[in-house]
Amino acid sequence: MLRWTVHLEGGPRRVNHAAVAVGHRVYSFGGYCSGEDYETLRQIDVHIFNAVSLRWTKLPPVRPAIRGQAPVVPYMRYGHSTVLIDDTVFLWGGRNDTEGACNVLYAFDVNTHKWSTPRVSGTVPGARDGHSACVLGKTMYIFGGYEQLADCFSNDIHKLDTSTMTWTLICTKGNPARWRDFHSATMLGSHMYVFGGRADRFGPFHSNNEIYCNRIRVFDTRTEAWLDCPPTPVLPEGRRSHSAFGYNGELYIFGGYNARLNRHFHDLWKFNPASFTWKKIEPKGKGPCPRRRQCCCIVGDKIVLFGGTSPSPEEGLGDEFDLIDHSDLHILDFNTSNMSFEELLELQSRAVTKTHKQLAAGNSTKKQGSRPPVQNACVADKHRPLEMSAKVRVPFLRQVVPISKKVARDPRFDDLSGEYNPEVFDKTYQFLNDIRAKEKELVKKQLKKHHSGEEYEKLQQLLHRMEQQEMAQQERKQQQELRLALKQERRAQAQQGHRPYFLKKSEQRQLALAEKFKELKRSKKLDSFLSRKRRRNAGKDRRHLPLNKD
Repeated sequence: MLRWTVHLEGGPRRVNHAAVAVGHRVYSFGGYCSGEDYETLRQIDVHIFNAVSLRWTKLPPVRPAIRGQAPVVPYMRYGHSTVLIDDTVFLWGGRNDTEGACNVLYAFDVNTHKWSTPRVSGTVPGARDGHSACVLGKTMYIFGGYEQLADCFSNDIHKLDTSTMTWTLICTKGNPARWRDFHSATMLGSHMYVFGGRADRFGPFHSNNEIYCNRIRVFDTRTEAWLDCPPTPVLPEGRRSHSAFGYNGELYIFGGYNARLNRHFHDLWKFNPASFTWKKIEPKGKGPCPRRRQCCCIVGDKIVLFGGTSPSPEEGLGDEFDLIDHSDLHILDFNTSNMSFEELLELQSRAVTKTHKQLAAGNSTKKQGSRPPVQNACVADKHRPLEMSAKVRVPFLRQVVPISKKVARDPRFDDLSGEYNPEVFDKTYQFLNDIRAKEKELVKKQLKKHHSGEEYEKLQQLLHRMEQQEMAQQERKQQQELRLALKQERRAQAQQGHRPYFLKKSEQRQLALAEKFKELKRSKKLDSFLSRKRRRNAGKDRRHLPLNKD
């Protein structure tokens, strides 16, 4: 009998993180929390949960071995994946608001708590987030995700042989699964079971026409082929950002979110690969609230589930952006040998009711004058003691006035914003350039009529502002052409097999300054620009000089 046995508060508040179980410990890596600073680049944080003492600890940041040299540690990210092979946790993928997506492989030793970047070879997958990772033996399989370089969903399968550290792009057979991200992939035997995720109705590119498939897809790692699956009569709702795990040869899924239904889930479903059927499970006890982007790990016969995000009750349910991030932890117990005290009372009550019915029907073998069985007092008493599943310490500080938290929106998941394509925007609103040119000519004609006075100054300021706007628009267009040229160059290099490389913000500023220098030299305004710069710098230096009181 499944039962939610433990509910703890006060853990790390994390969303879209990744975790693995090592013995009786759960290691949680990264993730994000609304309101935290993600513009500043910092080390990824590692939290450890002890399933015996039910306590969280956080590892201290890694200090550089050589002074002035940055340590080998992945930066803070979300949407990544982690798997455990022997005593090493392999972290791959994910993204950050500053650095973007990443495709560097990191290794974390659970014994020494040290990071390293193994030397890999082969076809390295493109940088992405929202993918899935699972393990068979010493091989890690990566499926799907949202690729940053191609700017689209993926349905490729890559595998990493950790014994030789070689990446391989699998040429699959059969009808492949759709392009998707934020799905789940679970390894049962030699088969990988893919469920859910977010896809697009018209292909791999995101066009705000999302679909959420609720049919399971199976990939055979031995034949490297997608299998044809029979239809199932009962299906859970399609969803993304849910949790999935395998237990005793069966697949379980929990929670998730469907944007088309605008609904968060907290249901638990079980899939039997032998009969290829789904069944909804109703565990005992109080489970987690509806949520998405949480983590779950298997520790013995228990499932440890923590983190995630849910609709905020203060702002009203249903709005995707009024979300609250969780710091709680729940444990689902699969062990049926030890029944709880409350379940024993329920079983005893059923037995007494059954005996009473037999007596009323005359099926009892006892004599009519015999004394009827006495009902247990603790069953009939409504004030009987019930089992406490967990004791939650009352916090010292209580929230008197509810405060709505500032939620950082991701434009890729923002249905209200849509997609912004600068090229399409410029072509659509190109007629505004003709209107601006006519307005500029009209201002020039009016300026010729006035030679002085307040009206003359207003017209002169208006003309100057229009010229500045025109120059800024031309500069934006040049920067856009430069970014497009760099993107095409990176795509060409990636098609040739080169490793993707993304410019830092400092390198982008250097390129912009170089283009500005070329433009000033071409227009023969370099000398006047440098002279103005010198005068401005001299004025700044003059302010710091000591004043001559004499």
